Amino acid sequence: MTTVEVVWRGLDDESRLDVASVEFDADGGFVATGRQSTERYRAQWDLVVDSSWRTRLFTVDVEGYAPSSAAEDLDAPDETGGSLEPVWQRHLNLWRRDEGSRSVWRCESGESGDVPGDFGPIGIADDALELFVEALDVDLAGCPLTNTMPIRRLGVDAAGVGERPITTAWVSLPDLAVIPSAQVYSSGPEGLSDIASALDDRVVSVVHYRSATRDVSVDLAVDAHGLVVTYPELAARIDVD
Repeated sequence: MTTVEVVWRGLDDESRLDVASVEFDADGGFVATGRQSTERYRAQWDLVVDSSWRTRLFTVDVEGYAPSSAAEDLDAPDETGGSLEPVWQRHLNLWRRDEGSRSVWRCESGESGDVPGDFGPIGIADDALELFVEALDVDLAGCPLTNTMPIRRLGVDAAGVGERPITTAWVSLPDLAVIPSAQVYSSGPEGLSDIASALDDRVVSVVHYRSATRDVSVDLAVDAHGLVVTYPELAARIDVD
């Protein structure tokens, strides 16, 4: 096992912080735990990925704070000397198994507290399960960690790999809705990896990522583990103390 600790700071939202501890298996795959925090919510998650770099289990708990309780540091005490108290909670478990060439997804969920009225249902609707039969990955909104599975499985962190279309189970935050997301990965533009590596010695390759469901088309700087170093306009790795 190789354990890697990573932290990303949001570029589109400087209050967002993603922290992950990833245990890579020598035969492929990993087990990871992490959290995403902003001024409005905190999400705690666990992810199990098999040796073929496919999601097996993902669980996430989110707690949200009232707008008047937002603070730059959610670990800071409030004016009464106590910790900030969440006003709502949501929970989601996702499992994926192989059934021949198809993926079969199952989910369970729950919620409590004063959930915002504009939130939709949690998880995957029963009548939408067929839309996920080709999905092998969970993709957690705003969290670059979940780009690692397709990067490693598709081998796009090597040079000369053409476009590889996939579908992911995209998990929205903070409401935990799950929707199918069509995406395309490929090797980055020729020569860009050398430039990126010269600017940041953590970078060993560049991967091009494009979402067919959202307006995103970017070149991801990636380290030797397939972990994103820089995701333009979304997040950048910062040093761990």
